Parts: sequence; structure tokens; C-alpha cells
Amino acid sequence: LKPVKRPLAMADAGAGDSDSEADAELASPLAKRARAEALSIGKIASPSANSDGGPTWTTAVGTSPEKEWAAVIQHVKTAIVAIRVTAVRPFEDSSAGVWHGTGFVVCLDNPREALILTNRHIISTGPIRAFATFDEHEELPAFPVYRDPVHDFGLLQFDATQLRFTPATLIRLDPGGLIVGAEVLVIGNDNAEKIQILPATIARVDRNSPEYDDGNYQDENTFYAGAGSNTSGGSSGSPVIDRSGACIALNAGGASEAASAYYFPLDRAVYVLNWLRKNRTAVPLPPRGTVLTKFLFQPFDMIRRLGFTEEQESLALATISRSAEASKQDPDVRAAKADGRLKGLLVVESFLPETEAGEKLRPGDVLLEVAGKPCLDFISLEDSLDRSVGTALSLRVSRAGELLDISLDVQNLHSLIPHDFVECAGGVFHLVSYHTCKRFHIPVSQGGIFVAQSGFGFGLELPYHAVITSVRDRRVKSVSDFESILAGVADGETFDVSWFNPTTNERRQKRSSVRMECTLWPLRVWRFASERPNTWRREALVAATPSAPKSVQDGAPEIQAKAPACVEAEAPAADAKQKDAVQDLTGYPPSRDPTIARVQPMLCTVTTRVAHEYATDFLQSDEERNSTLIRRHGVGLVVDVEQGLVLTDRYAVPQPLMHVELTFAQILTIEAVCLFVHPQHNLVLLGYNSEAVRELPVRAVDFRPMPTAGPTCPAPATDEESSEELSIGEVLTFVSLHGDHRLSAKKVTVGSVYLKAWAFAEPPAYRERNMEICNLNDTLQGLGGLLVEPGPTGRTRAWFAQFPAGKKHYIAGVAMPLLAGLLSVLGLSPGRKSTLPPTVLATATVPALDCEFEELSVAKARRYHGMSLENAQELVAGGSDGRRQVLMLSRVTAGGEMDGKLMEGDVVLRVNGRAVTRPQEVEQAMDKAPADAGGAGGAVPWTVLRSRQQVEMLVRPSSRSSDGTERLLVFNGLVLRPTLRAVAERGGPVLHLPGEGLYFWYIFPGSPADTFGVQGPGWLVQVNDEPTQNIAQLLVAIQSGKFRECQWLRCRTMDSEGRPTVRALQPDPLFWPTVELVRHHEQGGSGGAGLRWARIEHDA
Repeated sequence: LKPVKRPLAMADAGAGDSDSEADAELASPLAKRARAEALSIGKIASPSANSDGGPTWTTAVGTSPEKEWAAVIQHVKTAIVAIRVTAVRPFEDSSAGVWHGTGFVVCLDNPREALILTNRHIISTGPIRAFATFDEHEELPAFPVYRDPVHDFGLLQFDATQLRFTPATLIRLDPGGLIVGAEVLVIGNDNAEKIQILPATIARVDRNSPEYDDGNYQDENTFYAGAGSNTSGGSSGSPVIDRSGACIALNAGGASEAASAYYFPLDRAVYVLNWLRKNRTAVPLPPRGTVLTKFLFQPFDMIRRLGFTEEQESLALATISRSAEASKQDPDVRAAKADGRLKGLLVVESFLPETEAGEKLRPGDVLLEVAGKPCLDFISLEDSLDRSVGTALSLRVSRAGELLDISLDVQNLHSLIPHDFVECAGGVFHLVSYHTCKRFHIPVSQGGIFVAQSGFGFGLELPYHAVITSVRDRRVKSVSDFESILAGVADGETFDVSWFNPTTNERRQKRSSVRMECTLWPLRVWRFASERPNTWRREALVAATPSAPKSVQDGAPEIQAKAPACVEAEAPAADAKQKDAVQDLTGYPPSRDPTIARVQPMLCTVTTRVAHEYATDFLQSDEERNSTLIRRHGVGLVVDVEQGLVLTDRYAVPQPLMHVELTFAQILTIEAVCLFVHPQHNLVLLGYNSEAVRELPVRAVDFRPMPTAGPTCPAPATDEESSEELSIGEVLTFVSLHGDHRLSAKKVTVGSVYLKAWAFAEPPAYRERNMEICNLNDTLQGLGGLLVEPGPTGRTRAWFAQFPAGKKHYIAGVAMPLLAGLLSVLGLSPGRKSTLPPTVLATATVPALDCEFEELSVAKARRYHGMSLENAQELVAGGSDGRRQVLMLSRVTAGGEMDGKLMEGDVVLRVNGRAVTRPQEVEQAMDKAPADAGGAGGAVPWTVLRSRQQVEMLVRPSSRSSDGTERLLVFNGLVLRPTLRAVAERGGPVLHLPGEGLYFWYIFPGSPADTFGVQGPGWLVQVNDEPTQNIAQLLVAIQSGKFRECQWLRCRTMDSEGRPTVRALQPDPLFWPTVELVRHHEQGGSGGAGLRWARIEHDA
């Protein structure tokens, strides 16, 4: 079979009309034109058509359809509904999200429990929320009551008494009407258009079930009908209507590159529907049996090749003749024959391994009898299986002409379909389903846990579709086994998981270490209740209490503390002693390169990860966006050994909500916390427990010249001995750190030092500004590192880090004098102990410029901006590096201190009376200005060139605290946070003050916000009549109960262009409660141990 598709999502829309081969038989142009007109789409005038924008009914049967068809359409259209399904969790091979399909009413015995028939792949087998839209645009909630374990049909329940304008009608089911040559209409939401009518003629009714190529689910052991209706996305579940107005089949799938459509026959659907009508109060699970074997219908020519004898064929033909004489309309033989002749028989195609069928059956066995009766097609086979659940069933088969009697136990199909699932560390896990076992030939008896979503905890090690076989060396065969083992794992504990990936040809067991994460993702299990309607109940699993961590001092070797400079001076001698000695794992790897030996104690590898849904402060690459977990690597620069402080960049640690690990000397990995994210520059301070690495000679970077090694190792006396400026063309050594923790060194040449203008990201995210960077003339490898003078005592000249730039990132350097100035504001003086404890650093503020500069040559400033020669000479004379560049304002931050005073295009001449040509000089002048500068309460005088005129003004200095989100609120699937500073820096819509307004750009798939079409990025401005300027204000409204009795919430949002929109959301507190994530600041502990994230669930 060619690959086929299931017309499910709108993205799967079919191609346009195409001519068939019959066009060549049209003799005249007039005939061709008549046929083209017949294929065109025309409207049907309906007596009850709405004049206020009601649904447009279209058909491809011509512009003037027969009155008979018009009457049929008029009768059935009120029973056909458009279905919008929201999968609230990933399940089996369906991801969380929203899709559309079609259904139709089939039962109104109890109007409050009316039933809609649709496809199984529409309502899936996991937890969903569904809405049915009727002819008069009335939308009602619908709830699943039955999903067939194998066949592509299911039933939804709705309350027909809630219909106000659409009459409650149903469509009669007539499986016997599915015959070759029947003219039909497929009426549904083709390509999600409400509503389309496609004509077709039944071409065959004995097609084997189509093989879909988009998931684990495949129908089996049934016939399908085929026709050329060219249905596409959204038409799944449409009724196939004959001229009598009855539904004779269910539209299910179609070919990818042809007009062929496949219709599911209704025999089993009628069986289930009748069972539900007779058993209203019982659990809605009609008996469905299986022998774990797939059969195919094969013609006699094929089975004769398999050894089927001529006598057996004659006997089978005689049997069907006697059955036809006894009952002219016997449904058991309807699909297998045409014109009174039997076409073929059922043949064993495959079976699951390690089963009774695998022991007794063989591929190619021809099925003759079931339970002592002739079995000529799938209808009679399934009828016998459903009647024999839990008992033995006798089969007679022909194997290469030999007749064999076989007895097989019939299993309950419902027990092989998962419904319960576990949520752990952001992942979703359930029992391996029958369809997964069938597709990948996995023994269903071995059980196992299927990874529907790997999430944060398992995402690094286990892929989607993996099957877990054991946890902590204990076999898991069921969900109960899985949850009981996980309940014994403490938060933060690492445990072993054995698994394999069935999607690859390699079936070898793999073993991975996984970390339990319960702080942000509580451990819980969802129990399926098969009552009417189906629902899930949430149960929290209490994780084990973490054991007291072992002290890092226990068993740690003692290493004599040495002054940093002395350790560096003794490095060559140490290398010489270790040449013939065994490598000491309490120190750094030995290196014959004295430069690497000196630099490596200053560096460590930074590894971070965050869940995709909580990546709120940065843009992800295309690869990261397709993953549930984002993992990044970077270089850490030790700046304070005693306090446990490491400097890294904003690409490796783009936000405070990150799990951070530091690796020292390739042998020790410890956890760290994000202390401070610089609001403007590419700097992040991390804190770690310094006692955890005391066995290693970790050394902080020293920005000053190295002293000559001596007995006392004297330190330089003044900060004026700091590193000199980088010179273009200077040859230095670049020591880089790689992702595998290795160090490498190479000679490089300084290429340029300039003020780079970084492009804006969309949606807005952090970008560097007002910082000079240096580039090299050589290709850089690794994650970054240090630019140093070669040798054991050379100076450190620049720090190279990764700079985020939208979805990409680049490696560039920051000169040490500039870096030292930025760190000194935080009390981190070069070579000295920090004056602020880590927990205080987390709340520190730094000076900030509410503007952005770009470099302008003196020549352009004089020619186009009217700069005088005197001003040009003053600026050039004040430059320390000989560059003849000045600063021009390219952007002013909206709502900042400079907004309304400075303007884009201003050329800066002086700040606080000093000529400035570099951004760091402006920052220093603003920072060092006295509190009463200019007599204006701390405002600083600026002189700028505007429109060829000098303008003087007073600008008040501004300061900023640590950047990044420290408080999130998940509200109906919207991940809300305070407005990013990048929005104000870009100049986009600002509410009242920078930082106000609930900003979002991530929306949970399957949430109410996703269901009802909220689009990000944007701001949540108001809920009902309650303004939402910040998280606290929204929480007050929630906790006061203002939304508790509201079935619908009117959410007013604003997009990035300031355009207002309103959406009505239906809350779903069971699956989507309001959740707050907040970082608490507590005093005490080293390395930022007092910073903790907490998850708070709020009752609406």
C-alpha cells in the first residue's frame, strides 16, 4: 500500500481538484465543459438558511442539485457537528494541542445523554476536552463515553436539551447500505471549513484497513470502503450519506497523493451503540475480544499460492452459496462477496511475539472456521471474538493445504489500551499500548512504561517513544509498579532507569541516570474512570523525604592552602614532578603547556537546563523549540574562591529559573544557583558551595599583572597596575574550554575592538548594548575562555563568552579593564574577597543607562551633525586608544530616566563636564556623580549636539536590580511574567511603568488559552472587570473568589503592536489550575544556598 494520511489536522489539507483519466474519453469540447461544470462547487439554497452569517453549504454535485439530494441535505445537516478537540496531555502518539474533526448525532433516546459518532483518532484515548458546534452555530461541550480499542470510531456525549436554535435530530445508521456503486455525499468540515459537501461513488467495500504513516495507531481486522471523494483535514468523522438520508459508513482517512478516501464500515459501531443503549447504567465497555493476531483479506489467487487446495476452495465457495440461499442479506457475508461470488478468505498476517497465537499460528494460515462456523470475513470473526472474551475459541485453518484445529484464549482488548498515566518531573508516562506493541513487534506480556513526553527530568536521557523496563533495578510492568517505585525517590535524588527505543532498529537495553524533580512538577497519578462520561481523577504521590546530604568534609583529602600567585609560580615545578607519577585526581589534569596549567584553575564548565515551558526570558533555537528540555553549556570564570562565585554569560544562564551545574577539573560536578543577572550586559554571577571544591586548588582570576614568584609572593599595591588596553594586531594566547571539559590553547591575533550594534530579537529578548567587544583574526573553537599573555606569569587580557543574538549566539571578548569596572560595582574587586555575601548580591543594584549608543566617526559628526573643530579636538584628545570615534544615541529606553530628555540622533559631547567617547566612560561619569550634582538632587549635566546646536540638560542616574524572572504565574495555560526590559528598550508598547503588565509568549498546548485561540506574545490586560497590571493584583482577584462561579472568563489581551483583543476562556481547574512559581530569598548558607524556588497552587 502507498502511504496514506488521516485527514485530521487543518495543516493536512488536501490538494486541489485534478482531472481523472476519464477525461481522455470525452469526445467533444462540449462534453468536457459539461463535466468541468459538474465538478465545480456550487451553493445550495436552503429554506432555513441564515441571513446573519450562517453556515454556507457547498456541494460538488453541480450548481443545480437534484431535489432528492437537496431534501436529504436539509434533513441531515442539523445532526452534523464540527468538533474541536483539545488534548490536555500528551498521550500515546498524540501530542497535547487542539485539532478539528466532524461528528454526527446517532442517539437521542435520552436527550441529556445524546451521543455523537466520530473517529477514534479524533477523540484519541487520552484526556481531552471537546466542543461540538451545531448547524446554528451553537457550541456545546461534549464528553467521551467510548473509544474503541482497535477500530477508528468513538462516541461523545452531549446534552441536547441545551440546544436553543438547532433542532435535535439524528442520522440513522445503515451498515447494509454500503455496497459498490452507491452514490453518496460526504458531509463534514473538510479542511476545517464549515461545512463542505463532497460527492462520491462507492468503488469497493473489501479493502483491507489503510496503513497510516503518522503514528502508532493502526486499524486492523476490518474492511474499509474506498471512493474518490478527495476529503482532507477536518473531515474525519464525517457521515457518508446515501440517497435515503442514512449513514452507511464513517469517513476515516485518505491517500496523501490521490483523491482516494477510505470509509469505515459501521457494523462494530452499531454493535457498540446498541450495547450502550441497553446498558445505560453499566460501565460503557462493551466486550471486545482479540487473539493478538492481525488478519488480512486475500483473494483466492493469492491464497492458492500459499498452498490452499482446489478442494478447499470449492468447499468454501459451496459454503457461501448455502449461506446466501439461507439469508439473502446475511451481514456476515455481505462484504466478502459481490454478485454472489466469494472473492477470498482471511489470512494470518502477523501476531504479537511471545503469545499463544505466536506458538500455534503461522503467517499465511488461511482461516476457515471460528467456533465451528464458517468464517468468511471480518464481521463474523469479530462477532465470535466479542462473544468469547475470557474463554477459549476454536479456529480451523489451512496451513499449506493441511487442515488444523487450534484453540486460542480470547483476551479483553480494553485491558490492552492504556488510560491511567503518571506525571513526573514534567513528563507523561503510561502503559505500553497494544498498538505500540503491534507496530514495533514488542511482547505485550512484558509490559513496560511508554514515554509520551520525557519532560524536564527524563528529557536529557530518554527520547519520546522510549519504553521503560525497570527503575532502580526493579522491573516495571504496569503503572502501579512505576508509581510505587517513584514514590520512594526523594526530590533531587538521582536514580537509574533501564529503557529501549522501539523506533530504532536497535533494541538493546540502555541505562540512564535520571534526577527526580518534584519542586516545580509534583509527582502525581491520573486514574481513569470509565463511567459515563469518561473522566480522570488526580492523585498526588508523596515523594520520599530527602536524606541528609553527606558533608563534603567527610573523607576529603586535605590540601595545603597557598596564595594564588604562588600556586601559579610553582606550576612548572609541579608539572615536572608529575611527569612520571600517577595522575592525582585531587588536582587539575597535568599539562606541559604552562599557560594552560596557569589558566585552568580559574575556569569551570557551566551546564544549565530548563523546561521549554518555563523558558520565559530568552529565545530558543529551532532545535530547542522542538524539545521539551533546553540544555546549554558555557564557560565559568572563578572570581571569588572563598564566597564561591563564578562569572558566566547570559547565553549559558539566560534566566534565574535554571538548573545549573559546575564542573571543575573534569572530575567534580556540583550544583550552583543564579545570584545576579546583569540588567544590561552579558554577565551572570553564580554561587556554589565553596566547601564542595576545597580539595581542588581552585583559583580566582586576577585582573592585575602577575607578580614575580618569590618567597612572600607580594601582591601589587594599587589598582592602577591593571591590564592595559588591547591593541589591534597584538599576538596573544587564547585558552578555550570545550563542551567535554577539555582545554586547548592557540596563538591568536587581536583583530578589532569596537562597539557592536546587536540586532533586535523578535519577540523581544535580551540583547547586549553599550559594551565594547573584541574579535580575533582567528577561528575560535569551544565555548569561550581567556585571552592571556603566554607563559606561567602572563597577564589575563580578555574574557571570551557567548553573546546571545536572538535564536543564535556568537563568541566575543570583553577586555579585562572593562570587566573589572563592571564587577567592582558589585563589590568584586580584582584579586580581593567580595564585600557582599551571595544572598545580598541577589538583591544588589547596578547603574544603568536608559539609552543605547552607536559609534560615529568624527568626520561624519563634523560633516552631517555640525560638530565644531574645538569639540572634535576635545573628544579626540580624551580618547585613550587613539580611535577617532564619538557616541551617538541610537535608541532611548521608553519610560526610563532619559526618555523625554535625550533624543535619538543626539551626539554626546560631555557628561558631568567630562568629554566621553566610550560607553564605559559614560557609565563611570553617571556612577561617580555626587548626590547633589548640578544642584538638581543627583541629576548629571549632559551636553549633546542636536540639530547642529549644543544642548545642555540634566539627566538623573538610574539603577537596575538583577534581571530575569523570579516570579511566574500559570493562568489557564498562559505563562505570565512581568514585562521584559527588552520590550521597553526596543520601544514597544509600554503600559504605565517599565516592568508592569503581565507579559506572556508561551502558551501550554492543550490549555484553555490554547483551545480558545489566545495568541502570543502579548499582555494580559484584564480578566472580566479586573485589571491585571501585575501578578499580585491577579492573585488577589483569584483568591477573593471573583472568578470562582464564572463559567467563562473574558480575557482582554494586547499584542506587541498595542492592538487589543478579547477571548472568552472556559477554566479547567482539574488539568489547568492556577500555579505560581516564585523564588524565595533567605539569609544564610554559602554560594546562594538561601535562594529557593517554590510552587504554589492557588484554588480559584
